[in-house]
Amino acid sequence: MPIFFNSLRSQILAFAAGLTSLTLSAILLVVLVNTGNATKLSVNEDIDMAVEAFQGTIDARRDQLLGAAQILVSDFGFKQAVASSDSGTVGSMLENHGARINSDLMFLSDLDGRIIASTNSDILEGSKFAYKAPFMDALQGEMRADFYVLGEHIYQLLLIPVKAPRVVAIAGVGFEMNEDLARVLGNGSGVDVTFIEKTDTESNSNQSWAYATTLPSLEAVGAALRAPESVQSFIRLPFETSQRYASRMLDISSNQESAVQVVLTEDLTHFYEEYEELTSRILQIAVVIVILAILGSTLIANGLTEPLKALVIAAQSIAKGDYQLVAPPKRGSYEIQTLISAFRTMNVDLAEREKKIVYQATHDSLTGLLNRDSMLASIERFVEKNKPFVLMGINLRGFKSINDSLGIEVGDTCLVNIAQRIKATALDGVSARLSADEFCLILAAREDQTENDTRLMCMQILNALSAPMQINGISLSIDARAGAIAYPEQADTAKLLVRRGNIANEHAIAINERLYVYQEGQDKVHLRKLKILRSLKEALQKDDGQLQMYYQPKMNLRTGEVEKSEALIRWFHPDDGFIPPDLFIELAEQTGLIGLVTAWVISRVLDDQARLKRDGIAMQVSINISAQDLSDDGLKFLIEQKLQQNNLEAHDVCLEITERDMMTDVDKSLALLNYFRERGFQISMDDYGIGYSALSKLAQMPLNELKIDKCFILKLATQKDDQIIVRNTITMAHELGLSVIAEGVEDLESKDWLREAGCDYIQGYYLARPMACDALVKWLDEFKTAEKAE
Repeated sequence: MPIFFNSLRSQILAFAAGLTSLTLSAILLVVLVNTGNATKLSVNEDIDMAVEAFQGTIDARRDQLLGAAQILVSDFGFKQAVASSDSGTVGSMLENHGARINSDLMFLSDLDGRIIASTNSDILEGSKFAYKAPFMDALQGEMRADFYVLGEHIYQLLLIPVKAPRVVAIAGVGFEMNEDLARVLGNGSGVDVTFIEKTDTESNSNQSWAYATTLPSLEAVGAALRAPESVQSFIRLPFETSQRYASRMLDISSNQESAVQVVLTEDLTHFYEEYEELTSRILQIAVVIVILAILGSTLIANGLTEPLKALVIAAQSIAKGDYQLVAPPKRGSYEIQTLISAFRTMNVDLAEREKKIVYQATHDSLTGLLNRDSMLASIERFVEKNKPFVLMGINLRGFKSINDSLGIEVGDTCLVNIAQRIKATALDGVSARLSADEFCLILAAREDQTENDTRLMCMQILNALSAPMQINGISLSIDARAGAIAYPEQADTAKLLVRRGNIANEHAIAINERLYVYQEGQDKVHLRKLKILRSLKEALQKDDGQLQMYYQPKMNLRTGEVEKSEALIRWFHPDDGFIPPDLFIELAEQTGLIGLVTAWVISRVLDDQARLKRDGIAMQVSINISAQDLSDDGLKFLIEQKLQQNNLEAHDVCLEITERDMMTDVDKSLALLNYFRERGFQISMDDYGIGYSALSKLAQMPLNELKIDKCFILKLATQKDDQIIVRNTITMAHELGLSVIAEGVEDLESKDWLREAGCDYIQGYYLARPMACDALVKWLDEFKTAEKAE
């Protein structure tokens, strides 16, 4: 549909014109139908009146005939003349008597119907009366008035028996039904009158012959004879001929030998003229009303659509970010004026709101510094200027402890103060808060600036940040680590600047230096890490055999039995070969991918353990859990689900966690470990002795065993200091009710020393290297065989 018909203006016009036309059409139809019905009633009433007038005239003439008959038959002279067969006297008397009563026909016939005398040429002397039945009734002495066709005319005729005293002759007295009579009848009732006789032809179809009429022509007579009795309809289709006449036919003769009728015809021409004139006037009025409705609707539509068009243009401008005020309309209804006013208010509110939204979308809500996306855009703008600058990233150390110990309000105030210090030193104030405790800023640099200049400038900022600040009466000092990179010497694109800046920042944190300036080649190491992470994610998703689980046995020093093993993940990359676990596990922990790795390890280990159990090998398997796993409540659901699927028990699994990981979030770690301990899982502390935990907290942890780190075991046979540490650790663990495992045992001397010191289990190359599950089954068979041989 064209756009025009979708517009409000066109719809208003169409609605107004359509509704007006529909209303007027309904009114016109009702008026025309009612007018047509009234006209039909009027025509029928005219014809009914004509019928009554005709009947009255006929009755009067019949009475006149009867009176004339009484006079004629009582005239002695007439009877004597008839009896004497004096035709001259009879003829004279008939003419005189007819003249007195103004009759058109007087005749006398003998008893055989032979005409003796006649005053009209329609009945000739010597001829025979044509209608036998009424003549025979007259011979019986009856007088009857009826209508007959005699000659070329129709007569209302009375046959009179002449008695002397018997019936000696039949006299006839008649009035002609001529045009004068028809005209008199028509003038009285407003209709045309036609006297006809219906005759039967050889084909038995009725035909009519008109003897007298007031109609103007034979064609009109034919149309009148074919016309229906009333008006059929005044509504006609184009090129359709209208009904000219309405006719009523009355049978006026009672004898079977003469079918005389009178046709009363109403000419409908003037009715149609009046009807069409009325229709024309109504149509003219309707056209005028429709035009007025369209003009009025146009004015109303323009009053609505013109301001709306202005609003549409304004809305399109707003959509493009142009918040110019909408000009008030020169004219318009109260509602339009109100709408424009509301739109203007909305325009102002939107402009202010968008400004606020844009600010919130580009700035940190707490500090007012730029956010990450805005900072990246700012870096790109500075690169486009092609002027030297330094990008500096800052990480706050130990900030979480401020929130935990002093509260979030103090922490937020501290961040705001730091942000103000950073913004004051930044070039054009361009600085950002990238995360909770990570900031970034751009510093001005010279064309000839050296690395020492950059280092000195960044250290001054770090010193300013570390200056004590007073918050709620508390003096706080912030320790920060920073990484820096110079444009364009060390990176010439925004993307490269950000990437290498992150590398420098991460390196400063990793080596625990206050400031680290990016060094050439470090991004290669970073890209290598990214590649490893991508490949690790693909290996986890595909599960195509790159990742495998190896198992290193643990021997019980008291029984000599191998009761336990540790599950160790191995990665054999198709292109890069073997990738050490220390490398990709650390990267997975740093990037949050460790959860997927742990889920894969648990699923594979418990499947392998179920297979070993089906083969009759009962062995507890240790699984290493990271700090991030201990903060994931989904870990326990995953392990429970796999145990149920593989029909394993909780005591078949030992969860190993490092001392350092347990100290990351003690409360949450303890809650989850207590859950596992209550369920029957074994809990082991791995790498004991190299962490940061206090001995006072060791007793609070839900542990079953301690695993002494291999750095104390590798040279145990020769290092007295290591022997002291290990012996004391074993004693302390036993007093706490814990068993002890020594990992990294590589010689017989260390094994024997540990047995004598009371160590419970050993693990290391002396016993066996880590191996695949199938190899472990074979190794266990060989170990048992060798043990029996000894």
